[in-house]
Amino acid sequence: MKWVWILWMGVGFLHGVEFKNEIGLSSVSYDHSRHDIQCMGNSELTYTRDHMEGKVHLSYLYSREYSKQRYLYLDEFYMKKDMGDYRIEAGKRILYWGELEGYNITDIFNTKNYLKDPFDTSAKLGSWSLSLYRYIENNVIEAGIKFYEDDQNLGESQTPYYPLPLPYDSALHTQKNRYTPSFYLSYGWSSDTEIESENRIILWHGYDAKRDIVSVSPRRLSQYAYQVNKALFLSHVLYGDTILKVEGSYTDVIDYPSMSDYWQVGIGAEQGISDLRGMDLTFYAEYYTYGYGKKHRHEEVDISEIYNNDLFLACKMDLNDVGGSTLKAGMLYDLKHGEKIFKAQVHTRIMDRFILEMEVLRFLRVQGTLLGRMDDSSRISVDIHYTF
Repeated sequence: MKWVWILWMGVGFLHGVEFKNEIGLSSVSYDHSRHDIQCMGNSELTYTRDHMEGKVHLSYLYSREYSKQRYLYLDEFYMKKDMGDYRIEAGKRILYWGELEGYNITDIFNTKNYLKDPFDTSAKLGSWSLSLYRYIENNVIEAGIKFYEDDQNLGESQTPYYPLPLPYDSALHTQKNRYTPSFYLSYGWSSDTEIESENRIILWHGYDAKRDIVSVSPRRLSQYAYQVNKALFLSHVLYGDTILKVEGSYTDVIDYPSMSDYWQVGIGAEQGISDLRGMDLTFYAEYYTYGYGKKHRHEEVDISEIYNNDLFLACKMDLNDVGGSTLKAGMLYDLKHGEKIFKAQVHTRIMDRFILEMEVLRFLRVQGTLLGRMDDSSRISVDIHYTF
């Protein structure tokens, strides 16, 4: 009877709890760097009961060759509660703000995780924050606060695609201090008339996601976080089988003379073709640009990595097979300098719980703050993941 009671209590405790785990092994080859073997994965625990949900998410990476590409991160640790027309979320969270496929101008809430892959814009660090949502028919008003600014780690200077000319100190320097909060107010609305659309305006006051690079010693560089007022707009419109997208922002830099005010715009279109010989095709075309505001303090500051006067073209093919196989291919083309980045990916599921991924990256005369300066180069990776 004692063991039955313990078992019953255990089952009661686990009610509403779901565990998800993924572990993977990757083989990565470079033209100009050492071949690497990486082990990566993530674990997620979700608790759901009544109108409350909690989530804990851990991710880890271990590189055989590059010691700084080794970490264990607590990415998310939060609770959310639905209360009729209201919802509250509090804790360490990852939010996704954006519409475009290649690069999201408006995705400023979280710090990017460059250790995993400097070209994976979805890899981000969780931020300690609090948000309140108010739903009114097809509209939502959201107010939030971000409490803390995270360091952004980079690999050692021998790491492939290291972005800086000197060694890097990850300790963040800030205009005030890292605990100075950032605030945002958001209004989203949708239309389900003949032309469907979803739109959102976000007003932000606090630290910018962009950071300046400053010298902290004669031979070391670090990041400097400065404060801004920022207005963001993102929208997509469904017109027949075509989705039209736009993201834009204007940034007013507060009392930091090394950075100009600036604006950024991205526009794009997504066209789908269904059931073409059993396959579904999706085509993407996007364009990104930026410019400086009236306070033109710093002539050549690189505010948008490589996404300035750039054209992004891509295609995704869903084979609709048992393994859910997809093939993706894309190109980022700098219209001003003629630089190009090519990327191709294959993703398929095998034996139910195993996922196979292959990726090829090819760079032609790439330069920019994010990527540094490098010769033509390639990266080839093969990953196998197990989910349980």
